[in-house]
Amino acid sequence: MEMKTILKTISLVGIITIGLVGCSTEDSQYSPEQVIQNTLKDSKPVGPYYGEYDMTISNEKMHVKEWIGEDSKRRIEISDEKGKQQSLSVNDGENMTSYDQAQNTAIVMPITDDLKDVSQSSPKEQAELLLKAVKGTHDISLKGEEKVLDRKTYHLAAKGKGEKTLFGDMEIWVDKENWMVLKTKISTVGGDTQMEYTKIDFDAKIPDSTFTLDLPKDAKIQKIDNTMKTEQITSEELPTVFKKAFLYFPEKSKLKMVKIEVMDVVDHKELAIEYEKDGVVYFTLSVFPTPKDMGEKTETIPGEKQVKVRGQKGSVLEMNNFRSISWSEKGFNYSIMPTDPNLKVEEILKMVNGMKLVK
Repeated sequence: MEMKTILKTISLVGIITIGLVGCSTEDSQYSPEQVIQNTLKDSKPVGPYYGEYDMTISNEKMHVKEWIGEDSKRRIEISDEKGKQQSLSVNDGENMTSYDQAQNTAIVMPITDDLKDVSQSSPKEQAELLLKAVKGTHDISLKGEEKVLDRKTYHLAAKGKGEKTLFGDMEIWVDKENWMVLKTKISTVGGDTQMEYTKIDFDAKIPDSTFTLDLPKDAKIQKIDNTMKTEQITSEELPTVFKKAFLYFPEKSKLKMVKIEVMDVVDHKELAIEYEKDGVVYFTLSVFPTPKDMGEKTETIPGEKQVKVRGQKGSVLEMNNFRSISWSEKGFNYSIMPTDPNLKVEEILKMVNGMKLVK
């Protein structure tokens, strides 16, 4: 089962204030701003607790059981709508193990601080991240008070201000007692997602053995070192990065390479070259081999448009202060991210025609 998620790319930046449109209802004890600030005051899960919820991602329905323990320990079991278990993930505090029952395969990776922030996020944590991500692009209002699972909740709504928003409209229902999100309706670039708890026990006694996973003896296990290794190299070493020559911008006139890094990203290497002009960081060029199973991109996201780059199919993404130009050419994927706000996309589309093969 493939679940596309954008949440792993969202920064865990704390919120100080949120501009809100709308007003609180007369029966509510808190204003919309107070409700959101209480919901977002930390990223830690509620409790130890046991819960079950139904989730629909696009047209894919599933039922999820979760056991949340102390010290970030977590067990997640996902079943399809017929009740057949499809996947199981366990975070024992040191390692995260994900097991695919149909394929009889497992992935084991050590828990780092970064992974704690993004791995196996609960609906509460996902909603928190989403609210942080949309604070500048959406109007957030308090719709009223409703009951979910016979528990009193605040009903919050976030409506996009324009077309260039990564997330569309969203609604969340927050438990009045402990700020746990019990229900969500979210529109994202990957499709609509709905989640609603059908059972929750905040007083659950969860034995530590719950967070032990005994894999079948014949399971294929892949151990991943999720520490991204980064090495700084010189321009003279560029020809040795990949097995064949790739395109780059040679230094000339006022354009200089100030930092060159090679990163080991799971199954491939990725090169990042930072350029500056007149002593100011200008843009970053990213290069990596095109994956063999990478098909032609047919979907676009808000703020993205299709363009021709060096005669190839490419795309330009402009969203708030983020801009990028991407394309594939002769076995490599290229991406240029302007840093200088004065560097226009139109200028870059002309500049790329002057790129040369590394020698």
